[in-house]
Amino acid sequence: MIFYTCSYIPLEILMGTGRDFERLLSVTPSSCHELGCNLCGYAKTVYGAGMELDKGDFLLVADSCDAMRRVGDLLNESSRAGVFIMRLPWKRDELAVEFMASEVLRLIGFLEKKGIDVNLLAGIERFNDLIDHVRSLEATLEGRDLTELYLSALNGLKHVPTGSVDKGKTSGKNFGLAGGIVDMSEIDGIIESAGGVITLNETCLGARPFASRTRIGKDPALSVAQRLIGWRAPCGRFSEKAENEYGELDGLLYAIPKFCDFYDFTRNTSDSKIYRAEIDYPLNSHGQIATRVGALLEKNSARRSKMEKGGGSFFLGIDSGSTTTNGVLTDSTGKILHWKTIRTGINAMASARRLYEELISQSVGTKEEVARIVATGYGRELIDFADETVTEISCHARAVSTLFPSARGIVDIGGQDSKVIKLSTEGKVEDFSMNDRCAAGTGRFLEVMAKVLELDPEEMASLASRSSRELSISSVCTVFAESEVVSLIGRGEKIEDISAGLFNAIVKRVAAMYARLGSPEPLVFTGGVARNAGVVHAMERVFKRKVILPEVPDIMGAYGAALFATDRQEKGQ
Repeated sequence: MIFYTCSYIPLEILMGTGRDFERLLSVTPSSCHELGCNLCGYAKTVYGAGMELDKGDFLLVADSCDAMRRVGDLLNESSRAGVFIMRLPWKRDELAVEFMASEVLRLIGFLEKKGIDVNLLAGIERFNDLIDHVRSLEATLEGRDLTELYLSALNGLKHVPTGSVDKGKTSGKNFGLAGGIVDMSEIDGIIESAGGVITLNETCLGARPFASRTRIGKDPALSVAQRLIGWRAPCGRFSEKAENEYGELDGLLYAIPKFCDFYDFTRNTSDSKIYRAEIDYPLNSHGQIATRVGALLEKNSARRSKMEKGGGSFFLGIDSGSTTTNGVLTDSTGKILHWKTIRTGINAMASARRLYEELISQSVGTKEEVARIVATGYGRELIDFADETVTEISCHARAVSTLFPSARGIVDIGGQDSKVIKLSTEGKVEDFSMNDRCAAGTGRFLEVMAKVLELDPEEMASLASRSSRELSISSVCTVFAESEVVSLIGRGEKIEDISAGLFNAIVKRVAAMYARLGSPEPLVFTGGVARNAGVVHAMERVFKRKVILPEVPDIMGAYGAALFATDRQEKGQ
């Protein structure tokens, strides 16, 4: 069996062998001890799969980056399979085409030396036939059918949809993918759960390898090289910018492989429909991606669901977070009637239902009095009694813009994540940034440090107000910061100064996101951590501006959800 790792490995050659071949897309997690941990997930996946191949197998690797070059070299030494490493140029000029043509010939020579005949002309004809098939269908397919079309073609196969071919048959909004390699076995479901459907895929596992036919000329190897180097949307390895032909999309996720050398994390500010996100391979952050995609669609006014009208006159918003679950009950004008907060615990669904029942029993009496329930937060999809789900990004924006119409920025620090939201003059989400992969700069960070100091967070705030010396907590990681605090205590530093340093550390984690969005003001501080006076003081000092505090900052997500419920009622949805 022939396996290959990159779309710059010419399909014309593989199809010219007459043998079965497969794009290596195993999603089995691989340990990192042989390679080091700071390596992209796909490189580790290739290494793990390559070490399991047998003597009769062949693995074709492209040195598309330093990580893949390293993986190829290691597999060439250690794998039982026959390994070929294809060198790629750095530019896309005439010299690059000539170099690529020489690599095409070198690959053919490698295969023929291993006893595999290659009829390149026949391979070009078969490839062009496959291209015609893909291009005849891709404009009519979406979602999982579109993904299957591309993945089948990458293995030299023609996918034929089983159902009716009708783009737009789903209710999801048009969503696109671009950038680096993405785990396509999971991404469709995540996009669908956020209210979208993939209608464009410009990654190397999508339309990118099938953008054009191969010209049949006097020099077949040169023709193949010209097609590869002339891709409309080249790999991030190349310095030239890709042409952004994203069409009429409601949102696009630009995937940046974790630890990638070439797909940088620079924020795209020219198009409000594009969100750049670091994504590992295989996917291990389903909820976070769904939140980002959902917020992207919502901020572009792209997501609306129709529901039957309830008979009651009250509206409930539930924010199911990692630490607490909050509920807010409003009337039809958006006035808060009752609110409640409980610990989420290990069962988010059970906690949300308990909060729902307690809030109803303590206020309106019967569930029939509630016309709409909207859920938000990381556990929103688990709340099966909700009529609709909306991301916490949109809910915080909705609540803050209602209470503080002049606000242009929101900093929200919760138990396990932090986020910054930029608002338009109309109070809509204009941009946002999130940290939901690390406890640094969150309520969890504060809880851990308070435990080390044998204080509660409120006592830390009181002590920090008497600080006389600025201490810097330099460690980004919560675990390392804990060790650093222990060392400071051992050095005899005052608890007052350590507490103040910890509050500054929390704020500085958020400050980078805030600056990235242009430091919008007036600024509202929400989330449970906003209750801590020490963090508020540190934020005002670091940001050099006053921040606005809601009366109950930790229920803003739930309040926004309740307001969305009233909006839907008014529109009869």
